[in-house]
Order: sequence, then C-alpha cells, then structure tokens
Amino acid sequence: MIASCLLSMALTGCVWFSADPRAELTMEKRLSVALLPFGFDIEITKLSALKSTDEALSAEEEVRQVADTLQEIRADARWLFLSRLATGHQFRFVSFEETDVLASELGLNPGAIPTAEQLTAFRRRLDVDLVVAMNILDYGKVRWQWLATAAFADISAETIALGVATAWNPALIATNVGVEILTNSAIFFGGGYLFGVAFRPVRLEARGFDTASGYPIWQQMEEAFYARNDLKQLAESDRGKKELQLRVNLARAIRGMAESLSAQGFTVDESEAGPAVAQGAMETE
Repeated sequence: MIASCLLSMALTGCVWFSADPRAELTMEKRLSVALLPFGFDIEITKLSALKSTDEALSAEEEVRQVADTLQEIRADARWLFLSRLATGHQFRFVSFEETDVLASELGLNPGAIPTAEQLTAFRRRLDVDLVVAMNILDYGKVRWQWLATAAFADISAETIALGVATAWNPALIATNVGVEILTNSAIFFGGGYLFGVAFRPVRLEARGFDTASGYPIWQQMEEAFYARNDLKQLAESDRGKKELQLRVNLARAIRGMAESLSAQGFTVDESEAGPAVAQGAMETE
C-alpha cells in the first residue's frame, strides 16, 4: 500500500501541494460529497491482464490474487480521486468509512447507481449533498463491442485517406488494413509496450447525484490509452511493468474526472426551500 501511495504521488505531481486555480469556497458554500466504492464493469480473470508476472499459480490462488489486485486498484483510484478533488477546495467529504458502512446497509454494490430512496438516506443520515458513483469500464482489457466499433472507424478513416492519396492502390490499402488490425488488436486486448510508449487503455465513467432532488446533475467519461511522458517519472527498471503502466493511465483518467467535477461550480444554495445544489454560482457572484 505504501508503494501505491508513492506511485500515486509521483504520477499526480504530489496532489497535496498542487494548487487549483479556482477561487477557494468558504466551508458553508462547499457541498458535502460522498464517494461511493468504485466498481469494475469488465470481467478480468487472469492476473497477467493486470500485472507483469511469470509466476505459475493454481486456479484458486489466481482467483484470490486477481480479486485482491482489483480491490487494491479500486481503493487506490478512489483515494486518488478524493485527493485530486481536495486540491480544489470546492468540496467537503464524508469519510470512506462512514460512506461504506451506509452503502453496505443500503445494499449498494460498488459502482451501482443509487436510487432516490438511497440518496435520501445519505442526505438524512450523513448530511450529504452530492453522491458520486464511478465505474472502471476498461482496464487494459477492452470489451469486444468497443473494440469492433473503434477498429472499424479507425480503419475506415485511414483507408479513405490512403485511398485518396494513392489513387486507391489495392496493395497499399490492404497492407495498411493488416497493420491496423495487428496494432488495434494488441491495444484493445491488453495493450503493449514499445519504444518507451505504453499502450494500456483505461476508461472510467462517473455520475454525481443531488441528494435533495434525487436526480443526476453530473456525468463524465474519461479515457487514457497511451503513456509516455508520465512513465519517465518512474525508475527505468519499472517502466516496462504492466501494472505501473496501467496505473499511469488510471491516474490520468482520474485527473480528468476531478477537473470535470470541480469545473461545474457546484455550491450549496441556501433558499426558502432549504439547502440544495446550485450550479455556476461561482461565476455569478
């Protein structure tokens, strides 16, 4: 766990000392936020999909190590998201412990979308204004539906461009299609590492819910495919490790998520109807 924290600090520019350019909100204007346990929305059964390993494991041991690794990734991503949001001084946060206890009592699984009744319980029992649910949709391995769509769009665009440039030379077009199939397959089925560039796709989706109305008020998807410059912050002997390459892209995607949520300008709106979430108040004051 200490290694994971040090890695997160290295990849995020030391989150505790990274100043946010937005104006700091007073405590009474900051929303109280609960970050639900993150979910994994893709099935991963092989330890080699998550880290570089040549160790021969029994089926039972591999299942255990995969489960432990996925839990560690979820926990690290959640902590990193909280740390990134905290640098903006826009929110107050309910502790993970309190959030997890209530989520468990309400039967909320990691990554699940809360119901209006569950949101009301968070507001009543923990005085929460905003509940955030996040899922890791892709992590190295990418679902085949997205692979097929992305590969078809990529090949089609390049085929048209190459065809126009070469008077539709069939040999060149066929060669390009073959190369694209090989490279796209490598990227979408777990990625690779070549010439100091890591191809390790990570995709996240998050939603934020106003506990007063029960409605979603923020939704964002972030993805990171390639890592190069960020890898240079790691020791050269570590740059080829799959688990660290994936963590680099996870950190980039989390950073984008935090910037998106902070940029919404949500504040507590004290009105006759009671506290509620207001958007864009920072720009109008």
